[in-house]
Amino acid sequence: MPSIELNTPELMEFLDNKFTLNELKERIPMIGVDMECIDEEKIVVEIFPNRPDMLSVEGFSRALKGFLEIEPGPVKYEVKNSDVSLTVSPSVKDVRPYIASAIVKNVNFNENFLVSLMNLQEKLHVTHGRNRKKVAIGVHDFEKIQPPFTYKTVKYDEIKFVPLDMNIEMNLKEILQKHPKGTAYADIFDGISDYPIILDKNNNVVSFPPIINGELTRVTKSTKNLFIEITGTGELAVRQALNIVVSAIADRGGEIYGVLINQTNENYENLL
Repeated sequence: MPSIELNTPELMEFLDNKFTLNELKERIPMIGVDMECIDEEKIVVEIFPNRPDMLSVEGFSRALKGFLEIEPGPVKYEVKNSDVSLTVSPSVKDVRPYIASAIVKNVNFNENFLVSLMNLQEKLHVTHGRNRKKVAIGVHDFEKIQPPFTYKTVKYDEIKFVPLDMNIEMNLKEILQKHPKGTAYADIFDGISDYPIILDKNNNVVSFPPIINGELTRVTKSTKNLFIEITGTGELAVRQALNIVVSAIADRGGEIYGVLINQTNENYENLL
């Protein structure tokens, strides 16, 4: 089972400071998790694989608040309409066919929030996403790119961009051979000659899923609006991952906006 480390003061704040540390020691195991340690600074728990929504302090506290009847019942999130669209090319069908997307606005990052979001992303990649093969998550600074977006495939040498954590342009083959994330996950593309890519209106590379985002859309503490894209090989798993990520950000005060997916001439709006 995956383990997560929670910031104790932050969890207590999410629980409206209704419980002491000793009370949490008694109550946390009641929701069916194994608690490895708990002190004034951190809480380490093991989460069952069927509860990927609990892989962050936001999701864990949401589940705990429901169990402890602080906020009983399912949490409902408002999804506002937007004029942002993403067109899916038929070329991705045999490579990585599914994509879901959303925008979250008016995000107020601090260090803990940013770390929590990054940790959630990686935990979901390893568990729910089967090391990115089944699901991969891209989180981007929306202000750095222009909709509408396109999801399609290209040859390895058709496109160059600066991948995250690099300062030079690389084509897709170079990324798979030289970038740490590329070498770690290159085997996902064994036997593949066309590679998935997400572009914005101006043909800026947003993401080379499931490998790496572009440096252009790096998220920092000053980022206010997020563009989120989830790609994968299973439609349900992709949609579940999107729901988990956007609800965690919404629990921090973000406002969720839908993205219209245009796929094989059929339009539908993502259900969050």
